[in-house]
Amino acid sequence: MTQGADRELGRYRGDVDYTDSPRAPWSGGRARPITELAAALGKEVYDHPEEHGYGECDAETMRQLRRVRDEPRATVRIYRALPPGLGQITTGDWITLSMDYARQHAMRDDAAANDWPIVYADVRPETVLSDGKDLDEYGYAGPSLAGLEDQTPGGYFASP
Repeated sequence: MTQGADRELGRYRGDVDYTDSPRAPWSGGRARPITELAAALGKEVYDHPEEHGYGECDAETMRQLRRVRDEPRATVRIYRALPPGLGQITTGDWITLSMDYARQHAMRDDAAANDWPIVYADVRPETVLSDGKDLDEYGYAGPSLAGLEDQTPGGYFASP
């Protein structure tokens, strides 16, 4: 297991201090829900995402962001890669709106057998927070979600 995997497992088991690690965007900071993305970054974010954050954005992410812009009450699908058997997304976790982006974070090394599974859930968009730095990375501000089934990184996840 990699050092990062040890750290991630420790976070869930409570035996590693994460206070020095980068934190997911949180409502107590500069983060805003994705329903307010245009107010935070400007309306052009939907047509020119390359001008925001790190200059790239996944197609699934943009599809979900545009749907929320047009239908603010629509749900969004969030994804998270984590060690096998944990099956949860908790308040304050890093999440993504892109299955492909989650797959990148599921890869542990060159052997696919070592990759972590991905969990997903459909949630209200106001529980997904952005700090505007990266349109593929978000913080989760909803209630903790447990009992999520591990999905293989190569599996198929249909967006809502």
